[in-house]
Amino acid sequence: MPGSPLERIMHSDRLPTIPAVAVRVIDLVQRPDVSLDELGAMIERDPSLAARVLRMANSGFYGRPRSISRVRDAVLVLGLRTVKTLALGFTLVADLRAREGVGLDHTWLWQRSLYAAIVARAVAGRAGLRVGDEAFLGGLFHLLGVIALESALGDDYRDLAAEAGRDVGLLRAREIERFGVDHSRVGAALAERWNLPPALVDAVRHAADPARAPLETAQLVMCVHAGAAGADVILGDRPGEQLAALRTACQRLGIAPEAAEELVAAALADGAALATTFDIQASCLEPGEVLARANEALLRLTIESERENAALQAEREQLIHQASTDVLTGVANRRHFHEFLEEHFRLAARYGTPLSLFLVDLDRFKALNDTYGHLTGDEVLRAVAARMKSVLRDADLLARFGGEEFVVVLPSTPLEGAIQSAERVREAIAARPIEAAGQEIPVTASFGVSAYRADALMTPEWLIKEADLALYEAKRAGRNCVRAAGDEVSSRF
Repeated sequence: MPGSPLERIMHSDRLPTIPAVAVRVIDLVQRPDVSLDELGAMIERDPSLAARVLRMANSGFYGRPRSISRVRDAVLVLGLRTVKTLALGFTLVADLRAREGVGLDHTWLWQRSLYAAIVARAVAGRAGLRVGDEAFLGGLFHLLGVIALESALGDDYRDLAAEAGRDVGLLRAREIERFGVDHSRVGAALAERWNLPPALVDAVRHAADPARAPLETAQLVMCVHAGAAGADVILGDRPGEQLAALRTACQRLGIAPEAAEELVAAALADGAALATTFDIQASCLEPGEVLARANEALLRLTIESERENAALQAEREQLIHQASTDVLTGVANRRHFHEFLEEHFRLAARYGTPLSLFLVDLDRFKALNDTYGHLTGDEVLRAVAARMKSVLRDADLLARFGGEEFVVVLPSTPLEGAIQSAERVREAIAARPIEAAGQEIPVTASFGVSAYRADALMTPEWLIKEADLALYEAKRAGRNCVRAAGDEVSSRF
């Protein structure tokens, strides 16, 4: 008993079988040395097939309309590759159309297949690829698995297809969810069973996901993928998304994305000529109507995407801000301080640019907390942070180092400049009392300054350590003053 979902479906006795004439066509299709006479004779043995080939040769799709009455002349005019393609397409479509059941929207299915074939062939031509005929067949049979699944599973599959409507992506997802396999794999397996050309099998298997196609057939598969997108611009419920997909596929094949609209308009015009030959009902939509609808939908999607991107960017920036900001004071947190210092330390070490920092410790803050309470202490910390920020440069980073201690990193600033900056901050803090909890609370702070030196032992950690030692000296000197590492510069008030 077969185990996998695909094996179980492929063992169904209700799957479509390939007609005898198609077997002969496939044999000739895969023979590179087949002659005009052989191919013509085979086609003439099937009156219906002969009539279709003659009708195609006399249509405008493959060139200017002609008056051709002999199959051999049709083969000569159209070319062996094209006639082999058409003969296989006509044979299989006619047989599969004869097996149509009730419940699946076969009109839509064959319309989509036909337009996919037309666009795929046109895309191949625009890209300068010699796979136009194969691309046409790939588009024509890329939904072969849908027919196979309907035949094998009957009403269960028809109900599922009715739920998915014209959304082929949703149909594939529902197929996998319900049956464990999608129509792309089933169609490819059936194509292999029928001994169809390997390139055509790849086109059926990978049209929905061209990134998975083998390298040797990747361009053909991309053409069929573009064809399916073009068909959905015409017939699908999401024409804007499919127009964008068609433009992307064009770009990947070296075609200007603006050509997408031209390909759709040409497909609508060519569809009318081909539909009668394949006994498929053509869409009655006008190119202008289809393209206007698709472009309007695409514009709407673009606007929505831009709004979504803006919202995501704002959310991202907010998360970054939250991750790098001290919750209480609103200045940078200790983690962001270390990242900032390490980045500018590397620049100083590489280019010799100056770099300084200073530590700030509020004087007798424990006594302030004991006297006024921790909530008031928090208000004081916020007010001190605001005062410091008001006298620092935009290029400087102010961060909360921990508790009542802050740190300031000054890029491109030598020691003397850092001392002057620390003095300005000290003066701003001590200039007037802090208003908190309805009271005026005098606050001062002590400062320890250090600067980068071109020394093999110098590290960001040692820069902080030197500033901390200088801060300790400022405390010993009576507080409310600035001390620098290795320097006697001071200011006491």
